[in-house]
Amino acid sequence: MEEKALHRLEFDKILEMLSQKACSPMGAEKALELQPVYDLETASMRQQETGEALKVLRLRDTGFLTGVKDIRQHMRRVRSGVPLSTGELLDVGALVRASRLARDMVDGRECPGLWGLTRDLFVDEGIERAIRESIDEGGEVRDTASPELKAIRNRIATAKNRVREYLQEFVRSSHYQKFLQDAIITERQGRYVVPVKAEYRLEVKGIIHDESASGATVFVEPEAVVHVNNDIRRLEMAENREIEKILRRLTSLLEPVVSELERDLEILTDLDLVLAKGRLALEMNAVAPRLNGQGVFVLRRARHPLLGKGAVPVDLELGKGFDILVITGPNTGGKTVTLKTVGLLTLMAMSGLFVPAAEGTEIALVDAVYADIGDEQSIEQSLSTFSSHMTNIIDILKRATSQSLVLLDELGAGTDPVEGAALGRAILGELLAKGVKAVVTTHQSELKVFAFQEAKVENACVEFDPITLQPTYRLSIGIPGHSNALEIAERLGLDHRIVEKARQFVPQSEQDLGRIINKVQEHRRRLESDIYKVEELRRRMEEERRALQEEKEKLRREREDIIRKTREEAESYLAKVKREADTVLDEVKRSLKERETPPKWHELEKARHRVRGLRTERQVGSLQAPEGAELNPGAYVEIRSIGRRGYILEGPNDKNEVLVQVGILKLTVPRDDVVLTTPPEEEMARRKSHAFLEKAKRISPELDLRGLTADDAVFEVERYIEDAYLAGLEKVRIIHGKGTGALRQAVREWLAQCPRVTSFRDGEREEGGHGVTVAFFRK
Repeated sequence: MEEKALHRLEFDKILEMLSQKACSPMGAEKALELQPVYDLETASMRQQETGEALKVLRLRDTGFLTGVKDIRQHMRRVRSGVPLSTGELLDVGALVRASRLARDMVDGRECPGLWGLTRDLFVDEGIERAIRESIDEGGEVRDTASPELKAIRNRIATAKNRVREYLQEFVRSSHYQKFLQDAIITERQGRYVVPVKAEYRLEVKGIIHDESASGATVFVEPEAVVHVNNDIRRLEMAENREIEKILRRLTSLLEPVVSELERDLEILTDLDLVLAKGRLALEMNAVAPRLNGQGVFVLRRARHPLLGKGAVPVDLELGKGFDILVITGPNTGGKTVTLKTVGLLTLMAMSGLFVPAAEGTEIALVDAVYADIGDEQSIEQSLSTFSSHMTNIIDILKRATSQSLVLLDELGAGTDPVEGAALGRAILGELLAKGVKAVVTTHQSELKVFAFQEAKVENACVEFDPITLQPTYRLSIGIPGHSNALEIAERLGLDHRIVEKARQFVPQSEQDLGRIINKVQEHRRRLESDIYKVEELRRRMEEERRALQEEKEKLRREREDIIRKTREEAESYLAKVKREADTVLDEVKRSLKERETPPKWHELEKARHRVRGLRTERQVGSLQAPEGAELNPGAYVEIRSIGRRGYILEGPNDKNEVLVQVGILKLTVPRDDVVLTTPPEEEMARRKSHAFLEKAKRISPELDLRGLTADDAVFEVERYIEDAYLAGLEKVRIIHGKGTGALRQAVREWLAQCPRVTSFRDGEREEGGHGVTVAFFRK
């Protein structure tokens, strides 16, 4: 790729942004070296890796890469047989740990590209454990690194305690206090001393190790502790020899695997770069472009990545119906930004980066991007602006092919307008003959006409508000732009008389063309506004149609459900009535058989009333309306005979009947067959409130899983998350401990797919660090 084009399109600034997203210095360095590739398969593979990086970043913690350091110099020392320092061994330990976490982090089914990158990582938990158990986070060798070291340090501690105890008694002694500058114990050259006034130096027997800057104080090692201090020094030298022995032992563990560790560093650096691409895509709200080798460009709401939120989206197509796009319009209207956006997004896509655009964006892989943008006047080479542009264009015409993308800014400018327009037409003709894909900006009217005449060339313009005389920065394809120079000059304060005189100097054909362009643009804006309104109306109508269809389906299901339940209940009711009627009749028959004389009239009437009065028992919790109670429309009641509930539409009529709405059915039932009951919305609210209060009373903001298996832990987390969410907690702490990390991984995998949880993180130091996961609920 031409280096000058990369610089003109500011690709180096994109790489700088990418390097800042890397975790390790090596990843940042590799990001700055990233280059576009021309092979479709390689570019597609890079895009796939970036997409997989986004999945990993959303679900996994990648902070372990921050601890990866460049160990290549350390490995050279290992090859030379030189023992590593504690800090260097910690760097190696961090690399081995990162290799293990990286390999465990990537799922081969979900991220095959990253799995292919990380599956060859060398993992040796023995080396990782040996370094971790021998050296602490501060770079000090632990007492437990060897039994000998522990014994030596215990002896040193005992000796130092003896010296301090003696010197404590010494400085508290009434005999020596008058000789001391302060009643304190300090150290000089690794030996315990006391501060003695200079005039009493001969009164305290011992060795003078130092004196104060003023000379008023000398630091004396009392004679009684000299031999103990000597023992301490000998023990400290033995300690250093043992530490060196431990470092040599740890270094010897690395000698057989130096090559594997160096390869791990390269793999983790590549992984860091891929994850940095994912982080940059998240920051830019970028998408994966479709790549093709047919020279087709389709930009959907593409934004210049260096303009941030202030970038105006642009839609552009190239390579389908036309190969060259000629953009015209006023200065500061966004022509050059559009040109750079096309070029820069092409370079990003070819480098495996997502692009800040909408879904459906498509970018062609090209063999080179050539750009002539901006004023590149060269005093050293005695080149004018025009000469500099022509030098660039000549070089482009020599090197460009049908697989190239050419970007030319202000073609034909910087010289006589007539000759500039003629050169512009000739240059476009040459590019057209070569089949080059090109985007060109210009103010030359002849090039607009050329675009109208050629089938493979299309006009476009950056839009201009005719009322405010301000650019809108939107690109319209199919219509040439108008410079509006006279209108802008008048708005900026140029005398109206001068502007009118200038209009008289403009050829009539140019004036007519300008008016036609303005009218076409105005009609197009109106048409786009109408299309937008129609689309909005169509969208609302579609939403209403869908809502009505859903409501219709819901009513149909309710109707079928009510009919089914009513039929079942009616059949059950009739069967019950029949059984009770048969019982009464059997009693009457039995009575007739058992008596010699017929039953009396009042006994038969009593049995007849029992049959007439048969009905189902009312449900517990219902409240029968008293005789004088008013059943007003809107009251929620239950029809006892069928066990269905609904709202009263009309009160009792002259037959003492009420009209009840049950689902989609309207039923007329006797007044004494209905009972008042609690409306469903009140009952539901009561139940929810009760459940919420019960949960909130006894729910804890943390769950301790230590000691459980992964399966049991996930089961406990699932139950706990539901209770905590119902209780209204905003976040919870899940304690799983550090251990092997299996419990932590199982919990986080479940949290990642839980719809109740929006995010989770490691606990802070005071919360438990890596042994705790803090989960946050949806609002």
